[in-house]
Amino acid sequence: MVASGLLEELRDFHRRYNREKVAENRQDYQHGIFQSIGFKEFHEYLISEGNCSPETSALLLEKGIQALKQVTKRYARRQNKWVRNRFLKRPGPNVPPVYGLEVSDLQRWDEDVLKPALEIVQSFIQGREPPAEPLRMEHDEKENKRSHRVCELCDRLIIGTGMAGRHREGERAPGTGNGQVGHREGRRAPGDREWAKEPGGDRRASGTGMGR
Repeated sequence: MVASGLLEELRDFHRRYNREKVAENRQDYQHGIFQSIGFKEFHEYLISEGNCSPETSALLLEKGIQALKQVTKRYARRQNKWVRNRFLKRPGPNVPPVYGLEVSDLQRWDEDVLKPALEIVQSFIQGREPPAEPLRMEHDEKENKRSHRVCELCDRLIIGTGMAGRHREGERAPGTGNGQVGHREGRRAPGDREWAKEPGGDRRASGTGMGR
């Protein structure tokens, strides 16, 4: 970013817009364009440029560069986390395929990042299969959050197969004894052939996914 002209862009913006705000102590890095990466990190360098020794200016410049690197790393981690949670952990027809690229070696950026990315984009534009395999979904394939059953022992609506398993193995059914787990295998109520049945009436679900 620095080599591509970031400092000149920041200097130009500071001369045309930010200098007046700094003089009036009205700069705000929480709103508008000031939230962009670079403005806050180089603030000390910009306001002191030309008003301090070359040594001090160089130190402030290096301080801004290091701060820029740190905030860029944090931003990249947040982006990766958002993509993973939004696309890899939410299966469904509206989730697009996500492709991973090897970005650790900057010397091989064109070979490992630019070229594969362009090939994937071109394949979608041309309506053909991409040359790379998409990342595998990270969700639990055994979990079905749309399923719903009613526990015959405690008359609760159980939403999701994961919640159903936890309820069956760990919840105490009312009326099965003091502290006794009535949902485990071998402890069903007499005459209860199945642990759960499909809901047939009006049921209410609580915040935990179980209704009374």
